[in-house]
Amino acid sequence: MDLSLDTSEKIVSLIAGLIAIVGLLIRHKLAQAAKENSIPIEVLRSEQENTNTNNNNNANINTNNISFNLSDSKSREPVSQTFSNCDAASIKRSTRILFIDDDSDFKIVGILRKMGWECTDIVTDIESLEQRSLLDANIVFVDIQGVGRSMQYIDEGLGLALAIKRRYPEKKVIIYSAQGEGERFHEALQEADYNLPKTAEPIRFEDTIFRVLKNG
Repeated sequence: MDLSLDTSEKIVSLIAGLIAIVGLLIRHKLAQAAKENSIPIEVLRSEQENTNTNNNNNANINTNNISFNLSDSKSREPVSQTFSNCDAASIKRSTRILFIDDDSDFKIVGILRKMGWECTDIVTDIESLEQRSLLDANIVFVDIQGVGRSMQYIDEGLGLALAIKRRYPEKKVIIYSAQGEGERFHEALQEADYNLPKTAEPIRFEDTIFRVLKNG
């Protein structure tokens, strides 16, 4: 069948129009699908701002917790402040403290007496575990070095402290030393009620006394 030129042009135009319409429909469908699957920028921004706000709030909460822990005055207060003045004075008068130290002029002893610990004595060593000064003491401070030799303890003060604690578990035994390094796993250090450096300030010694008494 012969087609005239006008007829052919009309058919081509019709086909082109149909193709264009189909293309528009396809683009419209794709645009709708993309729109349904996408999130508006405003929503994204809103959610991002909320996330940042929450993160900032969490950071502030964490920071506050850390600051609180670091600035918690109660954890830094000396144990002595947990006692009333009347109770502290009574404790100081009634508590018997013995220092075992080869330095008979250890200044902490005299300072504690001036601070109100009236019954504070010192001996350079212990001849036996039945020695009267030891029997009378409620709290025994034992220097690691230079003591325990009279009873021939190989570990000197550590051996003596361990023997005292095991013989009299009700007594509070506190180990101290001027030596910065040494035996860290000795049984005496595990069984003693407390330990501190010999160079500690007097208030630290007093706080240690209150601490072991408070712990029963």
